[in-house]
Amino acid sequence: GLDTTAITSSWTTTETAVATWLRSGHLRVVTLEVWDPATPNAPPVGRFDFDIEYDYYGDGDGELWMDGAYVNSVIRKSGSVPAECSYRVVCSVAPGSPDVPGWGDTTLRSTAGMRRHSTGATMGGGSLGVGLAYWKAAS
Repeated sequence: GLDTTAITSSWTTTETAVATWLRSGHLRVVTLEVWDPATPNAPPVGRFDFDIEYDYYGDGDGELWMDGAYVNSVIRKSGSVPAECSYRVVCSVAPGSPDVPGWGDTTLRSTAGMRRHSTGATMGGGSLGVGLAYWKAAS
């Protein structure tokens, strides 16, 4: 239910950053952070972390795969997100990463009172693997 305007309007910049940091080996996590603009200082309503593993496959064949159905099921399992929420993509990189225009330092919202749920690999290619985790209010 989220408005995709924000992500589609910045897609070229996001894609450039991700590609640059994947090539250099500096990209560690790509996070989709979702929050309610009515409570901007509250913990996120939802958060999805895509953890990058550069040595996931020892002898990867280079074929890229993604389990889109699995990603959809994880998003559904994490709970609904109100359509009026705001969101952003945050890339966490290792020290010494190349600069990418349009990207700079930031801080993720506090996840106090939330719990991280790792779900396993969702994408891969070559030696690269991507794990998915979601954050949900602790119960």
